Amino acid sequence: MQYKRGLIKKDLKKLKKNKWYHQRFDACPNLLYLIGEMELKPESRKERGGEFTSHILFFKDDKSDWYIDQADINRVSNLFIKRCYNEKNIGRQTMKKWDKDKKAFVKKCKELDKIKLSVFSNDELKKSYQDFVNAYFRWVTMSSIIDGFALGTDEIIQKNLKNFLDKKHIIKGQGTIFADLTAPTSQSFINDSETSLLKVALAIQKNIKLKKIFIGNSLPTTGKKIKNFSKEYKLLLTHQKNYFWSKNNYVDNHIFGVNYYIKEIKSLLKSDIDLALQIKRIEKTPKLSRIKKQRLIKKLNLPKFLRNLIEISETFTYWQDERKKYTFWATHYGSIFLAEIGKRFGYSLIEMKYMFFPEVLALVSKKGHLVSKKEAKARRAFSFFYHNGPYYDIVTGPMAHKVQKVIFGAGIEKNINDFRGLSASSGKVRGIVKIVKSAHEVGKINQGDILVAVMTRPDYIMGIKKAAAIVTNEGGVTCHAAIVARELGIPCVIATKIATEVLKDGDLVEVNGNHGVVTILKRK
Repeated sequence: MQYKRGLIKKDLKKLKKNKWYHQRFDACPNLLYLIGEMELKPESRKERGGEFTSHILFFKDDKSDWYIDQADINRVSNLFIKRCYNEKNIGRQTMKKWDKDKKAFVKKCKELDKIKLSVFSNDELKKSYQDFVNAYFRWVTMSSIIDGFALGTDEIIQKNLKNFLDKKHIIKGQGTIFADLTAPTSQSFINDSETSLLKVALAIQKNIKLKKIFIGNSLPTTGKKIKNFSKEYKLLLTHQKNYFWSKNNYVDNHIFGVNYYIKEIKSLLKSDIDLALQIKRIEKTPKLSRIKKQRLIKKLNLPKFLRNLIEISETFTYWQDERKKYTFWATHYGSIFLAEIGKRFGYSLIEMKYMFFPEVLALVSKKGHLVSKKEAKARRAFSFFYHNGPYYDIVTGPMAHKVQKVIFGAGIEKNINDFRGLSASSGKVRGIVKIVKSAHEVGKINQGDILVAVMTRPDYIMGIKKAAAIVTNEGGVTCHAAIVARELGIPCVIATKIATEVLKDGDLVEVNGNHGVVTILKRK
């Protein structure tokens, strides 16, 4: 990726004409674009045309609006759709091509746990950072095919399934059938983390003496006394070691300590939750989904084309979750590198996060496009980034606002009573709308509210657990909102395109996950 001043101005008319798929993240340029750069990288494992050609992004206060060219999504998804007529096990065969690189990245991360970067010379630090990023790059080159398929085939799967069911005169419950056939059959890393913590809490609950300590003492006192209970303390330490990173995103590098989890366990022990039953429910859900899906496929006698699309969707759901997991690892280890490099060259960690990978290397080697502290701060305030092929350009401030207006100036009709999307999880509920633009806003969600977002992320989970339903602008059958909604058994409507634009905090709505419809009952 090479800086090319004036690229935005040169291609602005073309960018205005393109149709863009919108996603939103808590993110900074450095950590988010480690994946983005690889989506544009051609390589043989993707097949010809399996890469994306361009991205545009806006950054503001550690949030990003990311846009993928819809033509790229359509092209990549069509590569898989064509194969579904004749081949089988397409998803699993595709995923295997990256297994070696996933293992290599995990190995690289574990090696970094044993290294003290502060003793490295600048050249050694640069090489170690390059090696880490390159290991990550080789693993995430598959991102364009995961996203291309997930974002480009939902409506195709739904349309073909509807036509098939119509011909069989199965009209009632089509939304539920679609949700069941596209449900995940493997446990997400978020649920792995939750069951792990629940098992620690259950072990403590069974130890009457320790349970009394957790319920009756302050956090500092509990932290000291649990060390006297070696079995339970070891379980707690193992959980902390395995999942301290699990609430990261593309900008925040959380390192949760033992006391954080002691506080969560205290809350669990004081609640009315049946811990054993909750563990059983979470662990059984993917297995039950698999059985239900297999029976449904057999009962309906689905054609080969649809069975293959569902197989890819199921495999890529798992693969996408793996990518999210190791993305959070990349945030952790990448932030350690950025902090050390920033310390040596007079930049704060957040300023380093507003540099792209080649710009960080340029800072260390003093060769290439150098980003000043002033420029890093301007990017964080508001910036527009454009990446096309091997080149990128970025503008800040008034120019970024001007570009945004040129490309997305036309608004949408907001005075409507209902709108549609895809049914990702069945059910029907009413509730108060809460628009969530960032993981830092999930605290405003109360029990029974309707969570509305451009898309959800794993770090939204505390709000999602309180929500009665989820509605998103974007997303596919393998998206986070769809997966979590099915796991929790709440209605979910995805890919509405307009939810965050036409709804406001306080609106009363009905979410019909059976038919993919959101109805506005009363505006605030």
